[in-house]
Amino acid sequence: MSDSVDILKKLALQVRNASVEGENTAERIGRIFIGILENMDNSDIEKLTKYFLRKDKEDTANELITFLKGLLIGKNGSGITVLENGMSQAVVDYLYVKVKAVFDELEVKKKTYVGGEQVISHAGMKCNRVDELDDVYRCYFKEEEDGIEIENQFTPGSLAIAQECNIKTGISHHVGNRYYWRLVTAVGENYIDLSKTVCDPNVENDVPVAGDDIVGLGHKTDITRQAAIILSSVNEVSPSIIMYQGINDFTLTGKDVISFDFDKSTGKARMKVYGDTYIGDKDRTTYMEYTQDKGVDIKGMFHIEKGSTGWRNMEGLPDEIQVAADLAQKAQDAIDNAAVGSVNLLRNSGFTGDYESETLSSDTQLSADTDLYSKQLKYWTGVATVSADSAAGSGYSAAIGSLSQSVSLIKNENYVISFKAKGVSVAVSCGDFSTTQPLTSGYQRYTFKFAFNGTGIFMLSGTATVCDLQLERGTIATDWKPSILDNDKATAGFQSINYIASAIKDGSVDILGGLILANMIQLGNYKNGKLQKVTAGVSGIYNDDDDVAFWAGGKLEQAILTVMRFRNDPDYQPTDEEWANMANFVATHGGDTFLRGYIYALGGKFRGVVEALGGFFRGKVETSVDGKRIVIDPDKNTLEMYTTEGHATLILRFDTSSDGWEYGDLILRKYAGDQLILETTVYPERIRIQNYVENTDIILNPNNVSFYGSKGETLLVGMKPVYNGVGVYKHVANIDCSNWPGKDDVSSGQVYVEYETVEGVVTNGTLKVKK
Repeated sequence: MSDSVDILKKLALQVRNASVEGENTAERIGRIFIGILENMDNSDIEKLTKYFLRKDKEDTANELITFLKGLLIGKNGSGITVLENGMSQAVVDYLYVKVKAVFDELEVKKKTYVGGEQVISHAGMKCNRVDELDDVYRCYFKEEEDGIEIENQFTPGSLAIAQECNIKTGISHHVGNRYYWRLVTAVGENYIDLSKTVCDPNVENDVPVAGDDIVGLGHKTDITRQAAIILSSVNEVSPSIIMYQGINDFTLTGKDVISFDFDKSTGKARMKVYGDTYIGDKDRTTYMEYTQDKGVDIKGMFHIEKGSTGWRNMEGLPDEIQVAADLAQKAQDAIDNAAVGSVNLLRNSGFTGDYESETLSSDTQLSADTDLYSKQLKYWTGVATVSADSAAGSGYSAAIGSLSQSVSLIKNENYVISFKAKGVSVAVSCGDFSTTQPLTSGYQRYTFKFAFNGTGIFMLSGTATVCDLQLERGTIATDWKPSILDNDKATAGFQSINYIASAIKDGSVDILGGLILANMIQLGNYKNGKLQKVTAGVSGIYNDDDDVAFWAGGKLEQAILTVMRFRNDPDYQPTDEEWANMANFVATHGGDTFLRGYIYALGGKFRGVVEALGGFFRGKVETSVDGKRIVIDPDKNTLEMYTTEGHATLILRFDTSSDGWEYGDLILRKYAGDQLILETTVYPERIRIQNYVENTDIILNPNNVSFYGSKGETLLVGMKPVYNGVGVYKHVANIDCSNWPGKDDVSSGQVYVEYETVEGVVTNGTLKVKK
């Protein structure tokens, strides 16, 4: 240390004595250091290098060196970094520990794969010894585990299977694929006897050996043991969950009754249910139920779209409805291919407004031009001037720049546009249809036919005056009329009276034996010689398929409004106030049915096929036979299957993760009496099996399989990744157990732990196999 002090004193003396007049600071410092280097001899330099590490040569630090921010090694990002919280982080490509590594906490990132098949059935065992007898192979299993006795769940007549099918033949030494499916002829407390001769006749059956996982898959006589669920990742429709029943021989063909699988030809998942099925409420409020002996029972509300067939096969229809339906069918058969329009789909097409008064607030400023009701461009968007016009059917026309209105139309259906116009030209468009029409100075009527596709926007633009606008479904335009949805209070009452008067004046009623022929029959409360209220009816008046044929729960006008609400927008959701002005049940001449209420079919049946192409059910659906039920509940978003005792044995439901992602769950339950004994829950990322009798829990997820004992014991088996500083370069086994067995707790061939102690304290243990 004294050498470095002497050198520094010598340098300081030179700096103090060095001074040149007119020299600036930078020049002075540079000259001083040059002089210092020139005046240092080799002995001075050697003395200084003892206290500094060299950057240009190999050097050795004999004492502790502290790096406050970290240390970089090489040029690939390796080294040690001090984080903001004061902790250090090391990044290396390879880490080799020669003797021992101690981790206070080790975080492992990994992905694992669960393959093969899992069988949920009446019995299973892990074979630890096999004795070959005269006619059978006696397979033993451990009958006690951690002081808990294991029950033999096999019975004589069980069909026991063992299979391994993913081992490369000839690659793994002394290991190959194994398969046998044999009859259980006898059982003991800790063994089962497998027949040598009664086995799967379709393949060569292997001989049982120690280490086989043997599973009960079917039973010769006991129907309570002939069901199973197989979770598979290796079959032709994998991944799949398939429930089988009636397994009484060595085949699963035709035994599947419920399946969730993957159709590899289409790339889509699917669900299939064969046999008795119940979907609905526990209390049978609404349900759909199928049984092989009774067919399909439906109780609840459903909507049948146009195109449904097979209703003529239904039994029990009233004679008058059957006769009316036959007449309607004959009329339909006589109609020419031409479709005549009947309903104007444009709202406020006469530019008369909606006849509703404005609600004024106390600060509303009124002027001579203020509209207090009947806004003449209601439902239209754009620029136009509305004027009184005697040539227009409504009494008003519009001088346009452009006008547009949203409409709900059916794709690929035929429509016709008609209007009167005068001026220079007008452009007309609806969906992907568009055209431009030159005009004259006087009114002319124009019509355009098109098949609708695209976006439901009707638009007019140009330099023109237009009136009598009409958009109809069909191919033949009719005279202009307002939309049935327009609130024309001045004429609505007269139209209703005219409709009835026309039926009375122009129609007739003939009674031919038991046959009644009439234009219309209205039903309701008839009191004191007057019809107090119309509540139902039958109408034979036909213009097109959308005309009302039968209705109930309202007047004819309300039935017409019901059809118009839904016909162009099947997804429309009326409010309670709107339903109050609509009929609850309507059937049109075209076969469309609109229903608000329930359909009861207790003990009844449908014969034939009920189709609802493009349709849907609204509300809860529940099926029930002999107390067994299937419930589809839109409020709970679940499908549930119930036993006769009211226990939910299968639940399909929507679920939502903490970050808002939606997914589906499947819950399967098994009851003994009223006690829930087993529950399996299938999530997208894991499967959980809970045993409520033994209070155990098993969780399968992409990382590992975890087992939880009744007293808090845990076992985790999986794989964990090993990182090289950039990514994962291999996976290694990851096994963690809170309660390893000792040598006295296991049988021959099983693994146990032999612990090491230092001064009576357990340090490490060694896994061994008992001979």
